[in-house]
Amino acid sequence: MKDKVFLDTNVFIYSIDNSPALREKADVARQLVKKHIRNGTGVISIQVLQEFYHVSTRKIQVPLSMEEALEYMHYMAVLETVHPDFNMVVAAVYLHKRAKLSFWDSLIVQAAAAANCSFLLTEDLQDGLQVAGLTIKNPFQPSFLM
Repeated sequence: MKDKVFLDTNVFIYSIDNSPALREKADVARQLVKKHIRNGTGVISIQVLQEFYHVSTRKIQVPLSMEEALEYMHYMAVLETVHPDFNMVVAAVYLHKRAKLSFWDSLIVQAAAAANCSFLLTEDLQDGLQVAGLTIKNPFQPSFLM
């Protein structure tokens, strides 16, 4: 069985951002998304879909239209998607306090843990951090291997 990998929002944002300064990150992100869709190892959460829509239509150099963002979200939705429940939110609150993570990052970590992921790919947390049974990996570091 292949390890399941949770893909954080920034992976998807870079995959659609055509800013020249982000070309390398965009290439890495596109490869990761394709790989984890093809292998059936990718996991996201409802939060990732929500954040993607917000950021992709407002906060990148060339924002997507609503229709473009929704089309890409349909593409993303082929990945296993974690639907949060009350217990996951409560666990995130305790993780936020215990691990000193932001509440939003704690929700992402809890979603990845709930899906039994081995890795969380994000640039928002410390590369190599072990938390909630996961290993955090920054896929945009030159030393990234996976």
